Amino acid sequence: MLGQGCGKRVLARGPCAEVTRCTCGHIHLALGPVTIRVEEEVLRAIGLTMAEALQNLDEPEQGHAEESDSESMPSLLGGWKQ
Repeated sequence: MLGQGCGKRVLARGPCAEVTRCTCGHIHLALGPVTIRVEEEVLRAIGLTMAEALQNLDEPEQGHAEESDSESMPSLLGGWKQ
């Protein structure tokens, strides 16, 4: 029916991002004008990647990340590879 949708619960909100969980189970990651719908496992993988990036911001440049680190990620993301 029109006008009836899923209810959303805010999981986190910041100045430039918001994460909500829909009653149907989807998680919405809103970054400015862009919203990405992901599964919980993918959100967790994104969080780990972002935490690693923040940790590495203060370290001097050491070249590219090793391939072995990124090889384990496709299994978490259903085969998606950057």
